[in-house]
Amino acid sequence: MTHLKKTLLACAAVSALGAPGLALAQSSVTLFGVLDLAYENVKTNAGRVSGVSPSGNSASRLGFRGVEDLGGGLSAGFWLEGAINPASGIGSSGTTTNNQRSDIAAGGLTFNRRATVSLAGAFGELRIGRDTTPSWQNYLNADPFAAAGVGTLILDYTGSAATNTFVRASNSVGYFLPGNLGGLYGQAMLALGNQPSNATINSIDTSSNGRYAGARLGYKQGPLDVAAAYTRTTFAGLTQSLGNNGLAGPGTTGAATPLAGDMADTSVYGSYDFGPAKVMGIVAQQKLSNVATTGNDLSTKGWSLGVNAPVGAFNVLASIGQVKLGSAKAQKLALGGIYNLSKRTAAYATVARVSNSGGASMAASSYGSGALGPVTGTSNVNGNSTGFDIGLRVSF
Repeated sequence: MTHLKKTLLACAAVSALGAPGLALAQSSVTLFGVLDLAYENVKTNAGRVSGVSPSGNSASRLGFRGVEDLGGGLSAGFWLEGAINPASGIGSSGTTTNNQRSDIAAGGLTFNRRATVSLAGAFGELRIGRDTTPSWQNYLNADPFAAAGVGTLILDYTGSAATNTFVRASNSVGYFLPGNLGGLYGQAMLALGNQPSNATINSIDTSSNGRYAGARLGYKQGPLDVAAAYTRTTFAGLTQSLGNNGLAGPGTTGAATPLAGDMADTSVYGSYDFGPAKVMGIVAQQKLSNVATTGNDLSTKGWSLGVNAPVGAFNVLASIGQVKLGSAKAQKLALGGIYNLSKRTAAYATVARVSNSGGASMAASSYGSGALGPVTGTSNVNGNSTGFDIGLRVSF
């Protein structure tokens, strides 16, 4: 990570403009990023796809962050972070203006991962802008593969298909507890849909669509870390377009994309570092209301258990997990290894297998923006899928 210290640069600029009497607070700006590319191969019953894919071990990104000391224990900050696809050199998709399915296509760089301003002090931190949601932290912390590549928790795919606020929310106001509460930590977020008061879809009032509210409370002391989160995104019934989650029901492969209403996400995360290995796990429920018809509520339930074991310069990773929606069930097993060539550079390999039953058709494809994606088709229902990544990651 390269630090571009800008201390007193602003003062020098002011002096050059003829205002030597104006004193500015100390500040710093940091440029950071990750470039991660892998050869990826994903097989389903419908076919195989392979090629160079981004973010097999860590999300490729470019960012800038800065902090200004305001004195009296206060500081102001900003954070701009955009997803990139180093396989082609373009920015990756994912920006949502109003927390609904209006993704901007991949192209120029957008700061779709995070764009916030903040004020921090003894009271904690107040943060405004586009940011990761409280519930996403439970999923991310429970994943030894850090939500990247074919090893990603199977719960992440169903959550992202359910709502655009599963990972991030735009137009948000967030609060973080201070870090001196004896191991207690927490985050709360409210996000607005930025809809006009007369907004409608098919004569249905959608002025509240895209509103998000969520909170996460946890405790970390020594090797133990536990947290619970609950979030809800508001959508009027039959106005939220769903993605394909590969389970029977909403977004089933080959079926028309159905509409739904509110999405609520409840999860409990826990981890314990034994020294030779860190074990982590999560149980979660993703509940959708009014799916395809009024009063039809569906809940995807799942769990995952993972391990990260450092062995010298290596990290051995493994996870097992399951998701269910009614009788449809998908199970995933992932194994991987990271060889740390330095503090900033690592080579890695991951293999994953997904087994489907009860009408499920999930694939062992890579997770995240710019991923290759699987070959889809009705032959994948109740079938198996395998995928692997072999790649190189460099951070700065």
